[in-house]
Amino acid sequence: MTLQGIMKTRMNVLLLIFVLVEEHCEAKVFVSPQSASSVLQRHRRYNKGFMEEMLPDNLERECLEEKCTFEEAREVFENKEKTMEFWHPYVDGDQCAKQPCENGATCKDGIGTYVCWCLPGFDGRDCEIEVARRCDLENGGCMHFCSQDAQQNVKCACATGYKLGEDGRACEPEVPFPCGLLGDKVRSTITKDVRFIPVEEEVQSSGLSNGTVYNATATKTPIITPTPTPTPYPIIRPQKNDNIRIVGGTDCQPGEIPWQIVMINADTKDWYCGGSILNERWIITAAHCFLTGIKTTIVVGEHDMYKNEGTESHHSIAKILPHPLYDSKKSLYNHDLALVRLQEPITFSEHALPVCLGPRDFIVKVMNEEDSGMVSGWGRLVQGGRPASVLQKVNVRYADRRSCKESSTSDVSSFMFCAGFYEGGQDSCQGDSGGPHTTKYKNTWFLTGIVSWGEGCAVRGKYGIYTKVARYYKWITEQIQN
Repeated sequence: MTLQGIMKTRMNVLLLIFVLVEEHCEAKVFVSPQSASSVLQRHRRYNKGFMEEMLPDNLERECLEEKCTFEEAREVFENKEKTMEFWHPYVDGDQCAKQPCENGATCKDGIGTYVCWCLPGFDGRDCEIEVARRCDLENGGCMHFCSQDAQQNVKCACATGYKLGEDGRACEPEVPFPCGLLGDKVRSTITKDVRFIPVEEEVQSSGLSNGTVYNATATKTPIITPTPTPTPYPIIRPQKNDNIRIVGGTDCQPGEIPWQIVMINADTKDWYCGGSILNERWIITAAHCFLTGIKTTIVVGEHDMYKNEGTESHHSIAKILPHPLYDSKKSLYNHDLALVRLQEPITFSEHALPVCLGPRDFIVKVMNEEDSGMVSGWGRLVQGGRPASVLQKVNVRYADRRSCKESSTSDVSSFMFCAGFYEGGQDSCQGDSGGPHTTKYKNTWFLTGIVSWGEGCAVRGKYGIYTKVARYYKWITEQIQN
């Protein structure tokens, strides 16, 4: 055999050996994909390996299968706030998982730390410290009334028709129609704008008689006799025809001011004054509304005077009780308020329910803190014009006492306050007298004033004058609870 033949034979032998070895190794080491998957479950990763930088950012690919940087996470969320929410627990775990914050605080996770956002009245790293509460600071956390005992501990209380919640602060309705709370269908938001009203001593009823009582069944024309006692008060001489006082207002929705009542001349059917519901039997209004001796019917649940909407009810008067210090011979508008007891009780509904009363300190606080009060009525739409047929409302700002007194040619006593706009345009007017001036506080409406008098209606440089209800709280509550 030639040398060339020997070499060729050796090459063939080596090739045969290589093929046999390869087949043997493949059989022992490598198995089919199906066989491999039956032994070990493998999760496919999102990395495709080909042109990966052209694919959209993916959280699992970027940060879960591999350790990512903050910038890579930022590219996934495309929002810094969402990135931070992910990043903090991603780096070192969720520090809020053990719920370290107390007293209803909100926990915010950080890197190696956390922050507790405390509710009002709590402090400390974990909001574990209850800050000393004071009534003059955010009303002591109370929804309605706040008082402090001898040890300066805060105690919350609620208006009629509410009960104190389990937290000792919130006021929850305990009757179907609690005071000052609009029905679900008519609830609306009203812009507020209120200015400072000085805190003055409340008028006490101790040592005073119950005042002159008018028996509605005894005479058609009650006569007011002066109450003996009081010190002389300023005499107010209003302009002619301005003694029964909404200009620049808007129509109310039915049931939007469910405590509003209207007084109607029983003979002519004309309406001439307003008032507010205090409870099933009692109405509050202006004392001067009864000087004319008109035989009066009280209508509750009214909205459009020319339509029977099925929400109205008519009530006759059992007695009229002006404030004991009211003396029309000395001052037509000082202490200008009266309580009216109805012969038939009111059946409450979403269209007829009471307004809330509050203690003097609370009402003064509300008037100082809130931005405006709301006045309503069916009075004249312009001075000397025709009365409104649909109930009107208007928000009026408080005027400081100095501006108030300087704007008036008549005396403005400390039992009155001014509200309106120096520029004019919005005000109460003739026919609104006795109606409510109310202020909304934490979703509850409180009676803060009674429409009393003014010089013209919505006149530039003039304000509407209101009886300051806060000064008479004790007298009012004593009468209506008897």
